[in-house]
Amino acid sequence: MEQYSNIYIVGIKGVAMANLAVIYKKLGKNVAGADVADEFITDKLLKDNNISYQIGFDPAKLPPETEMIIYSAAHGGIDNPVAIEGKKRKLIVISQAEAIGQLMSQSKVKIAVAGCHGKTTISSLLSYALIKLGAKPNYIVGTPFFTDYQGSNYLGGDYFVAEADEYGVNPPLDKTPKFHFLNPDYIICPNIDFDHPDVYVGIKETKAAFGKFFAGNSSSTIVQELFVCQDDKNLMDVVCRLPKEKYITFGFDIKSDYRIENVITDQKGSSFDLIDSRHVSLARMAFRIALFGLENVSDTVGVIVLLLKLGFSADQIQKSLVGFAGAKRRFELVYNGQVKLFDDYAHHPKEIETTIKAAKMRFPGKRIIVIFQPHTYSRTQALLPDFAESLSQADLAYILPIFPSARERSGQFSVSSNDIVKLNPNKLVNVSSKAELVKHLSSIILDQDILFTMGAGDVYKLKNAIIEACSRRV
Repeated sequence: MEQYSNIYIVGIKGVAMANLAVIYKKLGKNVAGADVADEFITDKLLKDNNISYQIGFDPAKLPPETEMIIYSAAHGGIDNPVAIEGKKRKLIVISQAEAIGQLMSQSKVKIAVAGCHGKTTISSLLSYALIKLGAKPNYIVGTPFFTDYQGSNYLGGDYFVAEADEYGVNPPLDKTPKFHFLNPDYIICPNIDFDHPDVYVGIKETKAAFGKFFAGNSSSTIVQELFVCQDDKNLMDVVCRLPKEKYITFGFDIKSDYRIENVITDQKGSSFDLIDSRHVSLARMAFRIALFGLENVSDTVGVIVLLLKLGFSADQIQKSLVGFAGAKRRFELVYNGQVKLFDDYAHHPKEIETTIKAAKMRFPGKRIIVIFQPHTYSRTQALLPDFAESLSQADLAYILPIFPSARERSGQFSVSSNDIVKLNPNKLVNVSSKAELVKHLSSIILDQDILFTMGAGDVYKLKNAIIEACSRRV
């Protein structure tokens, strides 16, 4: 990859693709690309880094100096017209996963953050901490921004932090898990769950994919150590097949190598004690973070344990965590008035449940209202009862139409948002449009309510309409 100076990215507005573009730009490459005209959360990231792109995928507009093309599962993947043109010209055409793997391989210490939930928060926090520790990390995570930093950078230090995605390279043509192209030295993984029914048949196949990743994806690279959450049964089912010296556990479970105790939540965040049960002499280590919810505490501990392994002291680590306020679209406060509006990427029942629980811990006694946009027909159909159960933990939830994937044909599915609502009509409300949502909110919103937009689609774009509804409530 080092020998290529002119790189073209198909679907450059995707979060991982935009972050790839930033890294290449930092490395002195000439970066161009193409995408659709729609507004994306990465628009600012690309603008801030002076990365231009074309609208549409016209192969005739592929710059003649292009040497390498990178594609993802979006916009037709390998069958995108630009990718096809690249093959005709005998250019290097590789997937996003391969590109990240090649970048990662250039660093001395390679760290991957895997898991079906929480990996963006963990990888962002780890990158943030390494920056504060003066380690000058190279990193690429699943968000355009976190706290004071962009979602990727190449600072030239020894460490490379990558969010390790279990999704397929280019479904349905290529369902190879993307993280199988990474060869990390260390892996943090908080959980394994069944997601992506367009890639995996069920939890058994998902576990097998993680198991292969944990064992090492090539004969030339051996995973030195795993840092895993003892509390997650699916994860431990996979990890327990490995020699115990290959992994370190953390969590609330009494059997954890690093055990979490005494979690206290206030309006500024969470404090907790961490006990190294393997070394009695270390006793308790006290930490404080500006995050909320037990899962965020546990995810933070995954970062702490890895940093301890890398040789940083507990005192250094505690100081490095100060100031981290989370990643964009992860419990992100977007409006703070008589009511508060948060935006969250939660798109799986487990993530929805986790976010609602964290909200209740942060705002005890307050009414929690969720505006949820299901993402993909396949996920909605496969996890229908779980969506109804998790959303019902809010005081009230409005369910928007399903945000489809370009890789799915709606005619292949017989599921709709209303199917979720039917499972608990007392708490769940189907809304078919923005106007209908605004009408509902205007009539029911009360002072001190806590609102969330949730989903992996474009539900965050409703921010202004929701704020307007809150301001003119009757």
